Amino acid sequence: MIQFDFDDLQNSAHRVGTHIHDYERDDVVQLAEWMASTIDEFLEVSRALVPAPSAVPAVRVSGATPAHAEDPLNAIVRWVDVVAVASEVQSDLLAGKKIGMKDLIAVAGIPISAASLLLEGFVPREDAVVTERVLRAGGHIVAMTNMEGVAFGGGGESGIYGATLNPFDLTRSTSGSSGGSAASLFYDGIDITFGTDQGGSVRLPASWCGVLGLKPTHSLVPYTGIASHDLTFDHVGPMTRTTENMALAMAAISGPHISDVRQDSATPADLPFVQAWADAPDTYKGVRFGLLTEALASDGTPEREAALAGFADAVEKIRALGGEVVEVSIPEHDMAASILFGAMLEGVAATLHGNGEGYHRGGGHSVDVRRAVGKGLLAHGDELQAAYKTAAVLGEHLRSKYFGTVYATAQTVIPVLRAAYDRAFEEVDVVLMATTRTPAMRLKPEASVYEMHRRSFSMTQDTPAHNATGHPALSLPGAESEGLPLGVTFVGRFFDDARLIALARTWEKAYGWLPANAPVFRSGKD
Repeated sequence: MIQFDFDDLQNSAHRVGTHIHDYERDDVVQLAEWMASTIDEFLEVSRALVPAPSAVPAVRVSGATPAHAEDPLNAIVRWVDVVAVASEVQSDLLAGKKIGMKDLIAVAGIPISAASLLLEGFVPREDAVVTERVLRAGGHIVAMTNMEGVAFGGGGESGIYGATLNPFDLTRSTSGSSGGSAASLFYDGIDITFGTDQGGSVRLPASWCGVLGLKPTHSLVPYTGIASHDLTFDHVGPMTRTTENMALAMAAISGPHISDVRQDSATPADLPFVQAWADAPDTYKGVRFGLLTEALASDGTPEREAALAGFADAVEKIRALGGEVVEVSIPEHDMAASILFGAMLEGVAATLHGNGEGYHRGGGHSVDVRRAVGKGLLAHGDELQAAYKTAAVLGEHLRSKYFGTVYATAQTVIPVLRAAYDRAFEEVDVVLMATTRTPAMRLKPEASVYEMHRRSFSMTQDTPAHNATGHPALSLPGAESEGLPLGVTFVGRFFDDARLIALARTWEKAYGWLPANAPVFRSGKD
């Protein structure tokens, strides 16, 4: 039963900006009791109508936290063993592939935490749509991967499990928030991982760790069953060491699903990922690349100058393969990070108000997630990571004192940024830039809380633009700077994801990946 007393009602009134006066107290209480009894009736009759939790019939073993010898990069939260029963497998796209899932993607029967105490003890009963599709494509989920705390930031240092170490230099960051998904690809027992991306969180660690990372076109891959910041910026995408695995992963997970209201009639049911990969040409003849001038700015530091030199070498390789490279200017690009930040703060606050799920949308909702986040906030709200806590607090201040006008302004400006990119695509096939403006930063365990979290946004100058516009963006390990990886990003038109993978395949055939001496780590798992 829905239960309350007058003090509960008055406290709730104050939270929504009103007050129950003495002269209306009895009327309000009686009305509330009547409304609550109606809710009680609804909850009773709805029990038979609520679908059972959806999980692919599978063998599901939740393993232990790995020992250091099994996980020298601190990339794994827990080993798992999840594989669909044979009768549930619908394709062989991922047959034999070992998969890692970021520790905020629901895998039924496996605890997830988002590297925060917020979800302590939460074991989903449902599979995320991505999980379901991976299992039905024959994938074998073997690991839940480490991440930034609550997936908020790009430093890779703030999660409760500690920083993941960069495979190329163990004193450096992987970036985040999907750092464990990137680093674990250097273990000999993991082929494909999945990360999430609200401001670069797939592409940033892809750049610093020397792997492929795709932020798909917004809405192409269902996000249902994954911890969210804001529906308009959420993306989930694959990370791999080969373009073939990238194509297979996208073929397995993309396409409409009734649960995700981000998708509409424009979302294609099928894109030819595998065929595009197989048909990738040997040259870039006929492809026009737009070199984004706004992403070429230098701060004069030796590190930035070295990174620009490494990226310039990559541009020359594109020309050597017959690609036409022209400069393109999108002045609005320089505003993208602040636009996204302007919307993200209130988005975070609203998501917490909605206990992780939010309001004003149809599609799939999870009672379990709302309950877990709500209880987690009561038990551990004081212990949220500082950047996430500050974003939520400031976002709530902006909502209550500035009436949501900052969020409204950001969302109003986003179509201007999107249109600017679309104009560029009238002149070029691909917008080209370095994914990050420098290679991996050094870890700094002695940093203050402020410095750690402030550093975690220092690499996000260019990636947020494509979360705002929704265009697909693929980071490939095509450059290096002083022996460290530096990602090259191809940005495409809406739903040009398969073509981006084909263009990356052309590069892979001609040059392979950089740095050429990629390390290999034994994970200690078969």
